Amino acid sequence: MNMWIVPGAPLMEGQGWRIWCSQKGEGSFSPPQVEVRHKNATVPSKSKWTLLPQLPGLPRRMGVMVLTLNTPGPPEGALYSVTLSTSQQSQAFQWWTMPYHLTAQPVTFLFASCFWHNNDREGYYRSGLQELGQLAHPHFKLLLGDQVYGDWPNAWDLGDGGIELYAKRYAQYWGDEAYREALQICPNFFTCDDHEYWNDYPEKQIQLPQTWDPKNRKTYGRGAEELYYQYQRCLNPDEARWYTFEIDPVSFFIADTRSEREACNDKGTSHFMSEEQWVALEAWQQELKGPGVLALGQPLFQKDGDFRDHSLSNFTQDYARLWRVIERSLAGQNSQHRPHDILILSGDIHTGRYAEAHGPFSDAPYGVPEFIASPAAMINPGNTKPEAPPEKIRVLPNAEGKESVWRIDPYANIDIMTIQNNVGLVRMVPGNQVGGSPRVRFELELWSLPAKVIEIDWDETAPAQGLGGPLTRLWNKELLLR
Repeated sequence: MNMWIVPGAPLMEGQGWRIWCSQKGEGSFSPPQVEVRHKNATVPSKSKWTLLPQLPGLPRRMGVMVLTLNTPGPPEGALYSVTLSTSQQSQAFQWWTMPYHLTAQPVTFLFASCFWHNNDREGYYRSGLQELGQLAHPHFKLLLGDQVYGDWPNAWDLGDGGIELYAKRYAQYWGDEAYREALQICPNFFTCDDHEYWNDYPEKQIQLPQTWDPKNRKTYGRGAEELYYQYQRCLNPDEARWYTFEIDPVSFFIADTRSEREACNDKGTSHFMSEEQWVALEAWQQELKGPGVLALGQPLFQKDGDFRDHSLSNFTQDYARLWRVIERSLAGQNSQHRPHDILILSGDIHTGRYAEAHGPFSDAPYGVPEFIASPAAMINPGNTKPEAPPEKIRVLPNAEGKESVWRIDPYANIDIMTIQNNVGLVRMVPGNQVGGSPRVRFELELWSLPAKVIEIDWDETAPAQGLGGPLTRLWNKELLLR
């Protein structure tokens, strides 16, 4: 296709979408013409076009169209046909607008992480998402990091600057029509993790000579940041690194625990989020009126990492601060003085799994639930077995000097762990109301994607190398969250 098109964040209250367009060359270009239809009737719309800055070393230009439906028309959360046309081609899509509250009609979304293009050249990811799109009709996707592997294979040309190096890798991914079609299935919210930069960013990596010198780390980190903005972050609400949105009474916080991360020190005082983001996260928790969904680039339930790959828990003080946000929510320490559950969604670890941490709050039947979908396409070499969470998590003493202990039973609370290519599905419908606090029923499903998988001896259920295998629901669970 001459013009690459990817839908970004849906606008709030069913108003429309952000749409990314890209064209080869360094010159400016005009946005496509737009036609929007609903149930065979034309829907009036207006658009605002922003051409992103031209980057030396990037042989493409990108622009973002904010497409707004300018009549009341159908109710929010409706399905529209959107046709985008240039003089050379037309591309037609069907996208949902964003619901602003829960009704008896479920709100469904997908989430995924860790797509390694070299293991999906046949387009199995696209095929699986297309089939899920037909089955579940998702309103949007949360893409929680490692949408591109900028550092692997590590055939980095030592003559390339930061922009040129990452531009080549993004062109491999977004230039693949099958991958673009996977992105086009429904609107997308983005956050990043390390492979948008390099493994364990911003740390030195022995296999990447460009990272050995602090000056070079800064240069290549800046190049990765520029390309992340041009391809992904520009499609987020307000082009933000972290952001919130609501589908009343559920509120989402999409965190960025990577792009602002400091190098990890031995004292545990370095940070994985800026103070500005911390203030936003803590304010979000204070204003919850129902369940919260917190999306993280790395799991909350993870053992300490090391020089090869640090975990959130290596950042001891920030990790405790994150747990305290969750604990305050469960304790009802907020503007409404009512406890609210927080569902954690994450990726990164090349393992699909669900687990619960149980601690000081006996009135929270699910404790802290964490649902992980990873990988969308397994990196090679990748995991040889799933990564289980730690059995116990100790949180540093709070201001009153109290230490929290959270227990995770890997046998009682982990229903499925898999390294097969997978994607998570979440469906939300209203539950009952107890004590003035609305309940929401969350239906969680983990789906194994068709894939050309890596042969793993222990995984007897995996299809043979080179066979796609069916789209399979591996696991499902219902949660009734406050």
